[in-house]
Amino acid sequence: MISPNEFYEFWLEYLHAHELLATRLWHFVGTSAALVSLLLALITWNWIYIVVALIVSYGCSWMGHFVVEGNRPLTFRRPLWSIRADLLLFRLMLTRGLTESINTFKLL
Repeated sequence: MISPNEFYEFWLEYLHAHELLATRLWHFVGTSAALVSLLLALITWNWIYIVVALIVSYGCSWMGHFVVEGNRPLTFRRPLWSIRADLLLFRLMLTRGLTESINTFKLL
């Protein structure tokens, strides 16, 4: 079982790897497109949309990391936690709750 403290430590590392707004925006666009693609896969029962979701999501995220931020995505180390953190980042950006997390991160 994963303790909440372990994910919190990963979340702080995740925020550090996504310091630039442009990187977070690439992630937001990629996650949005992936969620739409997954919804289309459910509606149409066409599995190609799942492939599209993976390509677009990772493509956008990696553009943010390799081109904008200049770092290596944490997906390679902790893939499931990265998906969880990416969805948390998406939710916080959608609800404008990210500034609180970044401020907390900056204080530590």
